[in-house]
Amino acid sequence: MVNCNVKKISEENIKLKTALSLRRLLESNKNYPHNENDVDIIVKSYGKISDEGDIRKATVSNILNAKSVAKSTTLILILEAMGFSLTDFAKTYYSISESDIVAFKKFLLSRE
Repeated sequence: MVNCNVKKISEENIKLKTALSLRRLLESNKNYPHNENDVDIIVKSYGKISDEGDIRKATVSNILNAKSVAKSTTLILILEAMGFSLTDFAKTYYSISESDIVAFKKFLLSRE
């Protein structure tokens, strides 16, 4: 029974860390200094991720709002649509602290 609870907590943290990592990467795109030629290639919204990755916008939204777990193929499609690699994602993912997760949970709850 204990293992089941640990797994549930772990899966929840993975879902939250994945969402927060993707949001941080998306935010870095929004803050990316670009010139006029880059405007169309820099992905800055869920809709653009959806279009570029050929993924339903609702799926993108659910993953970035920690409402669902991303399958590995979907995660890779999202990352590629945003112009990032798995390495970029991993660096961001492993930089997230427990306090970041708690703050993100509060943020998500405040939006409900």
